[in-house]
Amino acid sequence: MNADLGLQINKKDAATILLLCIVFLSLAATNLGSTQIPTTTATLTSGESFYLNLGSQINVKSLIVLIDLGGINFTVSTGTPGNWQVGNNDFFPTSSNDPEPYYSWQEISVGKTTQYLQVQVGQADFSTSIAEIAVVNQNNKVVTISPQSIVNDGAGNPDLYNLVDEQNKVQYPIDYMTSTYMDEIYFVRTAQQYLRLQWPYEWTHPPLGKLIQASGILMFGFSPFGWRIMGVIFATLMIVAMYLLGKKLFGSWIGGFSAAFLLTFDFMHFAMARLGTEDTYLVFFSLTSSLFFLIYIKNVLDKGWKTNLLPLFLGVVFFSLALSSKFAYALFGFLGELSILLVMRLVNVKNLKTSLTGKVYAFLERPYSEIIVFILVAIGIYFITYIPDMLAGRSFIDVLNLQNQMYIYHSTLTAKNGWESPWYSWPLLFDPIKPSTYVPYWLEVAYLPNGTISTITLLGNPAVWWVGFAAIIGLTVFTVPKILKKRFRFSLKQNLPAVFILVIFFFQWLAYIFVSRGTYDYSFYSNVPFICLGSTFFIDRYWSSKYTKVLAVVFFALVVGLFVLFYPVISGVPTSPSTINSLRWFRGWYF
Repeated sequence: MNADLGLQINKKDAATILLLCIVFLSLAATNLGSTQIPTTTATLTSGESFYLNLGSQINVKSLIVLIDLGGINFTVSTGTPGNWQVGNNDFFPTSSNDPEPYYSWQEISVGKTTQYLQVQVGQADFSTSIAEIAVVNQNNKVVTISPQSIVNDGAGNPDLYNLVDEQNKVQYPIDYMTSTYMDEIYFVRTAQQYLRLQWPYEWTHPPLGKLIQASGILMFGFSPFGWRIMGVIFATLMIVAMYLLGKKLFGSWIGGFSAAFLLTFDFMHFAMARLGTEDTYLVFFSLTSSLFFLIYIKNVLDKGWKTNLLPLFLGVVFFSLALSSKFAYALFGFLGELSILLVMRLVNVKNLKTSLTGKVYAFLERPYSEIIVFILVAIGIYFITYIPDMLAGRSFIDVLNLQNQMYIYHSTLTAKNGWESPWYSWPLLFDPIKPSTYVPYWLEVAYLPNGTISTITLLGNPAVWWVGFAAIIGLTVFTVPKILKKRFRFSLKQNLPAVFILVIFFFQWLAYIFVSRGTYDYSFYSNVPFICLGSTFFIDRYWSSKYTKVLAVVFFALVVGLFVLFYPVISGVPTSPSTINSLRWFRGWYF
């Protein structure tokens, strides 16, 4: 297989890959999320009430509630049983546009000294479940409540004691470490449902990403760490794929190292790895598909069309896995890869001295008949990922109909949440037309009691993105005129690195011109590896120059320096407001 794939990895390569993977895994897995969280629940219904006996007079700051599932309205009162003083009324979700919470801590202000707290459920969705409640005093400490301290106020609820049975797992203040955030409310919920063979809640994307998340929960338990760790693992594996792609494309150690190094310290790669959604799996499988397509293309250029089809088959298989992770988005790069093969074949057929019919037959020869078979295999893999859906009750006809429903959903979606940004602004990290229009997706924020802020925003590393995009533009300026001038005499073999980078980059980026729904900067994640390759192209080409080596080292140091500088706003680590404000380089940057 090594002869077919041409992955000639020596000890230096292996050591480099291992070191970069250890660095990234260590950074990304640190403070990823809690491993121990409350999991037993109580189902609350509208009109239900209960009270807590704290044992003595306590200056209560707030009541925190872990909503396992559902929307609910709480009224918290102080006083004594039979003599309640009605306090704050809070409804979660807070507006009709917000999705119902899923495994999310909410805080209800109290601000009074009392021994008793009454909780009344004014309104609750059907089967609203609460995992835990806790009292926080004015010193921001959790006051432990024993099961004997919770009292039914009216009709009995046999599960009520589950609200206070895991007080040792309660953490305060509330932040991303103990709750879902951003779209985790959809994907974590569905991953858990797959484990229970329940009807999946999130259906607008294929199942594979959620099934991978479910495997993390199965291995590490239902917790923020459990539902995020697989993203970190796959993002680490992406560094391996990136190194292999860089070395295969440029044929050098510096080509592999530079590509993988830049990806290792990119902000978006780091933040998306730690978010429990499907995007990291999409990018990993798409990048690996590109690696195998590159191997096949190089084999064809070296050995002709009779070369082994294993790399092509693996490229299609990994494309299928990417498509099974996120609806439609994997198609863009795949079409770019196929377009390279198509042009190669057209050039080959044009040079044949035969009739038009002969050229048509020649065009349809190997590997195009095999590609059809491979695509049928890919379709089969895609639908195999729906087996858990069918075990939960969907028929195969339902699964087929679901594909059309997904297309309709994504093509007609008009809802906006304020974090949209135009496609052309993504690689620039700002909108040159309207500077405040580019809005990095603000994933999460928590204002902590000690005056610090925990915030996570989705940015690219400016050094990686700006230098990489400039390199892409440079490659375009030098390569496209050469292609137009030489046409069918253009040597793909000599110019493969530039062509490969540019074709896939622009296929994956310019496709968003035609997307009518709101677009977000995380859609550029698939192109982050290719802007890394853009910079790598020039580093590799001029590496023999000592000046290039010096500039490259300075560039690598700048990349790491910016990662360290921006770490507080991409990791969620508690940070002072002044530090956050100093990093807002553009008006549209919110974090």
